[in-house]
Amino acid sequence: MAYTLGIDLDIDQVKLCLIHVEGPQKVPYVDWLIFRVPFHFGPDYYCEFGGALMETIAQFLYVKKIDPQQLNKIYFLSGMPYSAFGSYEEGLHYTANVFIQSLFDPEKVGIVRADGKPFTPRELFSVKGENASAFVATQFYGSAYLASRMYKNAMVVDVGSRETHITPILKSRIDPEGRARLARYLRHRLTHHQFMPHGALYTSVNQIKQSAQLKDQEYPFTARVCRMVVIASLLKYIHPEIAREHDFPLLQENDAYILLARAIGLDLKTISPKELHELAQVIYTDFCDYLGHSLQEVMKPLGRQQEQLQLVSTGVAGKHMMEHAFRRNQLIKERFVHFADKLPHRLHEASNAYGIALYAMERLMDETFPPEKVEVLP
Repeated sequence: MAYTLGIDLDIDQVKLCLIHVEGPQKVPYVDWLIFRVPFHFGPDYYCEFGGALMETIAQFLYVKKIDPQQLNKIYFLSGMPYSAFGSYEEGLHYTANVFIQSLFDPEKVGIVRADGKPFTPRELFSVKGENASAFVATQFYGSAYLASRMYKNAMVVDVGSRETHITPILKSRIDPEGRARLARYLRHRLTHHQFMPHGALYTSVNQIKQSAQLKDQEYPFTARVCRMVVIASLLKYIHPEIAREHDFPLLQENDAYILLARAIGLDLKTISPKELHELAQVIYTDFCDYLGHSLQEVMKPLGRQQEQLQLVSTGVAGKHMMEHAFRRNQLIKERFVHFADKLPHRLHEASNAYGIALYAMERLMDETFPPEKVEVLP
């Protein structure tokens, strides 16, 4: 029996995916969960980062009745969890120490670089300077790996609660041109519409646009933070349970109206709920249009090759947002395959953790497993 664990860590949340296979040619069993990790910025951040993460993983394995030493491979992807460190290099080396001092055999741990190469924790100490950035915002690799196993040429749009990743797959290779210079790959993604710090719940509405047009009037956003979870609470484009799992529970409708009114400098005495609902729809449409435009910008350099691409959506809001983004372009809309429909039992919510766990299992077993044909444990 073989076990692999995929870890997808962001600033205050971790997604864990455990895969076990009982033998060759057997169907993999998948178990996954999303946990809030109580990270705190400040002088205690270092110890709380490692301690909280390892406690979370240990609790997950304890509930599943698995000893940490039973794990054959542990692959780790990160979002942007190193924000409190002086540099990505410092955060990366800290992460290496966390795993070296953990219950796991560090030789079984792979910190995955943006090109899919896993590094053992001790190998990370040789990564210096700008090269450390190739280990940051690598979450995209999990869902991109799944797509590369299913389609020869594809474009993956992963809309999460905080961030959006757009990744091309060409001849079953994950973004071969973009990754040509790994030390500059993070900068490449940020400046080429492939990595956007905009998500379906956490993003503040004034990150999307500075104002919103309602009928013939333009309302500038104030400095007050109004996150997309407010919009989701009114338009219901994310299921309440999913929002809660991602640590952004949907608000009561009246509370959402109050916050949205404040975001444009008004209150419920000066603007009606009906107008605010229309405003929420405008903001949502602006966001979806922005993502749709970004996707087309990523595809544009591919020329005629883009006609061969299978478009794939994943993440907590990928399906809903891509369908709305291309509501007027039926040709593109019909080209989408949604992991929400393709993967069993909501695995699309943790597609990066699942993808990297499957990647680890396939390397371990030297065998391929169809990503959509797995048994998800309740």
